[in-house]
Amino acid sequence: MQVEKFTSIVSRLRPRLLSLALQFNADFDAAEDAVQEALMRLWTAWEELSEAADAERLSVRLTKHACIDAYRKRQQQQTVELKENSATTTADVVQEAEIQHALERAVTALPPAERRLWTLFAEAQMDSAQIAAATGIAVRSVSTMLSAARRHIMESLKKEEAL
Repeated sequence: MQVEKFTSIVSRLRPRLLSLALQFNADFDAAEDAVQEALMRLWTAWEELSEAADAERLSVRLTKHACIDAYRKRQQQQTVELKENSATTTADVVQEAEIQHALERAVTALPPAERRLWTLFAEAQMDSAQIAAATGIAVRSVSTMLSAARRHIMESLKKEEAL
């Protein structure tokens, strides 16, 4: 077959092939790439085809195969990325757990009054004024005790080399 005939068949088939590729890929660009790949493969087999119906059947099959190949490539790439991220994530999770345990030990080691105020501040998410209203301690004293608790926690974390 000749180049003009190939061009005319391709211009007629392209919308159908693009529709087929969009059924495989939600992404328009990926579908367009699959159609382009299929048409390139069709061009290499063009001289061996005897009629337009053969070209149509072959182009549909080539488009399906190009979509499947692209899907497998994406899956393989995602698997590699997931493995890379999981190694980092596992190390981060372990480190975060160690810091959390060190923080719990530091809070447990606080004097009871500071621990009580720190718990209201950190866990109940109360500010100094709310803590003062709940405990009956002056706002300035609450701020001073929270500052002391913060300092004790930081010293404890530095001593355990958690920071």
